[in-house]
Parts: sequence; structure tokens; C-alpha cells
Amino acid sequence: MKELVKQLAAEQKETLRETRHYLHMHPELSFEEYETSAYIKAKLAELGIPLAEGITGTSVVGIIKGEQDGPVIACRADFDALPVDEENDLPYKSVVPNVMHACGHDTHAATLLSFAEVLVKHPELVRGTVKLVFQAAEEKLPGGAVQLVKDGVMDDVDFGFGFHSAAGVELGKVEIAEIDSAAVGTYEVKIHGKGGHGSNSSNTINPMPIACLVGTALNQLRPEKISPLHGTTVTVAYVHGGTIPNIIPAEAVLGGNIRVLHNEDLEVIISQIEKIARGIVEAWGATCDVDFIRGYPANVNDAKLIDLAKKTVGELGYEIVVPPQNLGAEDFAYYALEKPCVYIHVGGANPADPRTYSPHHSKGFMLDEDMLDIALECELAFYLKATGQA
Repeated sequence: MKELVKQLAAEQKETLRETRHYLHMHPELSFEEYETSAYIKAKLAELGIPLAEGITGTSVVGIIKGEQDGPVIACRADFDALPVDEENDLPYKSVVPNVMHACGHDTHAATLLSFAEVLVKHPELVRGTVKLVFQAAEEKLPGGAVQLVKDGVMDDVDFGFGFHSAAGVELGKVEIAEIDSAAVGTYEVKIHGKGGHGSNSSNTINPMPIACLVGTALNQLRPEKISPLHGTTVTVAYVHGGTIPNIIPAEAVLGGNIRVLHNEDLEVIISQIEKIARGIVEAWGATCDVDFIRGYPANVNDAKLIDLAKKTVGELGYEIVVPPQNLGAEDFAYYALEKPCVYIHVGGANPADPRTYSPHHSKGFMLDEDMLDIALECELAFYLKATGQA
């Protein structure tokens, strides 16, 4: 398998980079990827790959059906960019002011297009059905994945696969975790008091000290209600209210972020925030509105597919790394809620080039392009192994 996969990937080396360069030069923001969507559709049309019907927005789903029986496998790549002004001096630098592929989604889409081309050129490798899921808007809530699930993309799928490029992780290393990313949410508490003049404070209900009490209490919430073995964070990110020293405001607002590694913990935190906020506010004679936004769920990899991915990566000769747990978010999680899935991270850092250690979402974000070949090898090898061909 190793020799075949490396040969197939090597045949795509030039095309893979050309595609990535075009996408990197022409980034588009979440839910606005009209030209990128058209580009992907045109590439799939050139390959003779039909598109799935009923897909909402700018996402694109191509369908490759083999003549031999096999599973239905969804391979996903996101392709939206970020509102970042690129500072890299590259021949394929973004030509769009204040928009940049600063998270590597261009590498995801380019790799999936080359994966599709390999399968078209080698139909004998296709067992069952491959769904090429080019997903819009991973970077912005509510995200593109949840709509694709509503569109029925995962209904007939047996399992799914995806990868993310990883700046700061050395070339040749592939990260595979049980819980790949966290569930996220935000909250806001708007406190309604009674404003007035500072010289007559007894006739007011000052919402500012109440907000401070609520914020202090919320900082104690995590260790009291969630297992210390569960990664969780609850932040108080802002407190707003009042602008003039001798005027007590009528309202104050505080809010922040929730991140948990176990989906069930998010509801516990949300419930407790509401109870604590209302209890403190009412005790001081004020009222409040408590609002929540539930973001992406935790992305949990399927245990059997983790084993399959590890065998695949190991047989290719790459190092498998179990990364430190992180509380980042990824809407691939919506697919994993529907069907067994695995999501891996392919290292793109070259120790000889410090630029490749720049963090994701930064103006200097850069990857060593040799990671493209490794990512394609992993995707091809995983597919062959998952369909019993290796």
C-alpha cells in the first residue's frame, strides 16, 4: 500500500500546489465563498464528477460511485478564509485586502480535489461511494456543517474522514486524539436596576456591583459543578455599564465564553449560569435577562476509526502524536454526531523555517507545502484501508 499511495500522491504534486496557490490567492469569507464554490464546481465538472442536489448555500458535494460494492464514505474539506490581512511575502499571497487563508482551509480543499482526481483516474480503486464534501463557513457560527447535515449529506454515509493542517506541528507528525475539539457556547447577562444620582444612591438599584458579584460567582462555577477530569473553562470576558462617575446606570451587562470537552457538560454549565445569575440579581432587588448561544459541539472521534487511522499513518511511515487536549472548536463535530467519523491533524512546520510555526489565524500563518503530499497520502491510504484494499 505504501508504495502505491506515495506514487499516486507524487503524481498530484504539481497540481496540488497549483490548486492550493489559486485558492490562497483568492480567499473568501464565511458564507461569501461564491467564487471559490464556482471554482470547485468547475474542477469537479472537468473530472466528470456529478454534484449532489439540494445543497444549501456555497457548499459543494461531489459524488463518485464505483462499480464495486463498498461503504459510503464522506471526505470533508472546508474552504472559507478569515478577515486577516496577510503579511507573508509569497508569490501566491492573498490578493484580497484583509482576507486571508490564515487557517489552512485552502490546503484542505486542494487536497480533496486531488484525492478526487486520483479516484477518477483510477476507478479500480473506488469501492462503494465517495462523497466529496466541500464545506463552506467553518469559521463563523452557525457554521456550514450543520446545514449540510440538515441537507441530508450524512443520511446514507457509513463513516466520515477529515483532516486539518497544523502549523507548529512538524512535518511527518500526525495528531490523532479521542476528543479532537471542544463544545463551545457564549452567555450574556443583562441586569436591569434603577438608575439615579450618586448623591442619593439609596433610591437606586445599582447594577454594577451586582454584575461584579455575578461575575465573581461564575468564576467559581467550574470547579464546583464539573469533574476535574473534564476539560472545562468558563470566562467572564466583559462587564459594561455606566460612563459618568456620579450617575448610577440603570443597566449593566456581562458575558463570556464556555468551553467543555464533554457535550453534556455544556448544558450543566448553562443551567448553572442562569440559576446563579438570577439568584444574585433577584437577591439585590434587580431583574435580568440571561441569553445563551450554543456553538459547535465537541468533536469526538470514533474509537475504531482512530485505530484505523493510526494503522494507516503508521504504515505510511509517519509519526503518530497524541496531542495535548485543547479547547478549540471545529464544526466537523456535527458530522461525528450523525455517523462514526475521524478527524486528524497533519503537521506543516519545518524546523528550518521559523515562519511555519506562526499560529493559526495570524497574519504570518504559513505552512510548509510538503504537508500537502502527506495529507493526500493519509487520505488515500485511509480510504484504501477503509475499503479493504490494504
